[in-house]
Formats: sequence, C-alpha cells, structure tokens
Amino acid sequence: MFCAAVLLVARHRNEIPVPALPATSGGELTPRPVVDIALEGLPAAPMECLLDTGALRTRMSAELAPLAGIDLDGAPTEEFFVAGLRTAGPLVHVSLTVTDGAEEFSWDAPVWFCDPWPHPFGLAGLEGFLHHFIVTIRAYNGYLDIEPQP
Repeated sequence: MFCAAVLLVARHRNEIPVPALPATSGGELTPRPVVDIALEGLPAAPMECLLDTGALRTRMSAELAPLAGIDLDGAPTEEFFVAGLRTAGPLVHVSLTVTDGAEEFSWDAPVWFCDPWPHPFGLAGLEGFLHHFIVTIRAYNGYLDIEPQP
C-alpha cells in the first residue's frame, strides 16, 4: 500500500495511508500512487487522484463540477481516450488543494471534467498537478513524497 507524505511550508513529514485501487483486470486490489486532492467548492470531500506521469492533463468526473458549483457551459472541450475509453471533457481552471492535516497547499490548475468517467478516482497529470510539486515515488517502501515547488 502506498502512503502519501505531503510536505508543506514547514516541511514536516507526515505519511498519509492511501488505499489500494482495483487492478485493471479486476480481482485483487493493487497499491497505486494516489493523492487526495480537494476541488474548490468541495474542500471537505477530497477526490482520490492517481498520479499519472504519462498524462499531460488532469482529469476528473464531470459529475463533480455541479457539486462544486463549477460552470462547464461554454468551456473549450476535448475528446480523448483514457484507458481505452473514449470520453470528452471541458477545460476549466480551478483551485486545487492538498493537505497533510496541519498545513495545506493550494494552486490554480487546468482540469478537464470528463463524461463518461467510469473510474473511482481522478487522474493527476503534468499540467494540473506534477508541474507544481517535487514527487518521489518510493514503491519498494510503499509510499510517496510530495513537496510543493518553491
């Protein structure tokens, strides 16, 4: 199982357990590098997001947008494939937040809100997440470190 250590301004180390996600083929749960990311308008309900170093974009379910009060009307939309599924999503710039329980770090990010979106997690890619952090994945030890870029 991976644990996320979110290192914020004071640089305290705090490992946060992250549950395993279903394997692509079903069956056993597989540890994955995931981080809870809070979307503006839903600070008390962070979304589990898979860190995807091969993804340019950060993507979440379109079902989250109205819950967070985010208007998708008129936003530029892309069609693309995620894990073999054809989907589409409008691009909206939103505020995202991670926390270690004591401190939090927020940033503005481009997020594509996708429909359909069958995954129980979002994808945190380069543009919306990885460009803002120094990320070290320690798969052997079962955790990852995340530090906001200075």
